[in-house]
Amino acid sequence: MAATTIRQLRYAMLVAGLGLLGHFALTGQVGWAVVALIFVAVNAVQISVLRRRARRGAMLEEETSLFDRLLGIEDPGRQERLRDLMTWRDVEEGEVLMRQHQPDPPLIYVARGGVHVECDGRIVGTCGPEEFLGEMSLVSGQTASATVIVAQRSRVATFDRDALAHYARAVPEVDTALTHALNRGLAAKVRRMNEAAAQGFAENAREA
Repeated sequence: MAATTIRQLRYAMLVAGLGLLGHFALTGQVGWAVVALIFVAVNAVQISVLRRRARRGAMLEEETSLFDRLLGIEDPGRQERLRDLMTWRDVEEGEVLMRQHQPDPPLIYVARGGVHVECDGRIVGTCGPEEFLGEMSLVSGQTASATVIVAQRSRVATFDRDALAHYARAVPEVDTALTHALNRGLAAKVRRMNEAAAQGFAENAREA
């Protein structure tokens, strides 16, 4: 409970797991000893990942863009905490990132590339670099309002929704920055949809 970072929590869990492993081994509880061993191994691997990231030093270019320009969070400690809540990966064209009506869809940040947004099987919009996906469900608590399909090879980060919400509640600066960024993104999407609808209406009027 005293841990303030994921790294500290991992070390505490590793020590606890080693204690449990020793206890179960000495008392002959083989089944529980195996469970404790798996628990220790998982935490050891995660600590290794965190240490490699720390040794790498400088943030990824995508992370700098997200923290400095989009969120406006300059504190290194808070940036590092947010890094612990993100998982980066490259996604290929055609991959489905979320489906319409999916409960608790992920919050995804698009660093490079682009996606199609479909509703009831019809493309209703697109999203590109420095935009979020799933923010409406995060704010409303409802299911995903659309299906998101990768339109071209992209670089994205998926947030741990629950951990992010907990951290944002604990740190007002992060909560404010995240709320403003998500609201700006939603406003931009609504504006694009309105412009597309107006253009379609004008084309239909000319044809008529």
